[in-house]
Amino acid sequence: MTSDQARPQAPLADLPRDRSDELERLYLAHAAALRGRLLSLVREPAVADDLASETFLRLASELAAGRAPDEPRAWLYRVGTNLVVSRARRTNVAIRAMPGLLERDVASSPEDEAIAHERDDLLRSAVATLAGRDRQVVVLAAQGYRTTEIAGIIGCTGEATRTRL
Repeated sequence: MTSDQARPQAPLADLPRDRSDELERLYLAHAAALRGRLLSLVREPAVADDLASETFLRLASELAAGRAPDEPRAWLYRVGTNLVVSRARRTNVAIRAMPGLLERDVASSPEDEAIAHERDDLLRSAVATLAGRDRQVVVLAAQGYRTTEIAGIIGCTGEATRTRL
């Protein structure tokens, strides 16, 4: 469970009036500078706006819980920077996971599966018709071995291996 899920965000309307005034004062005093700092880190205005909003929502939650920071500007900058780091981590995880997600066969139809099964059967039967040594060469080549490596494995010259392929 993330820290966002661990503690629910307090709606601004639930803030006591004095805390609401304090939040407004802090927003007016620090929002533009915080947004500028976040913009310098993420270089995307919309993302900087979202992160600044999230930072002030977390401040509202802290104020509603009666935990006003001693140094509001430093607190805002630290929370904003932490949000930038968390966003970068999530983005990096998504980037690393993307190739695996793209390779998945998400919705193959029954027709596609039947065609793939038929193709596999045809390939198996074609490979089965090859002589033992020729079959070994083809299978090793399909597994990614280079001609010189195959030649070493089966004990032939490179030219004989190329001929078999």
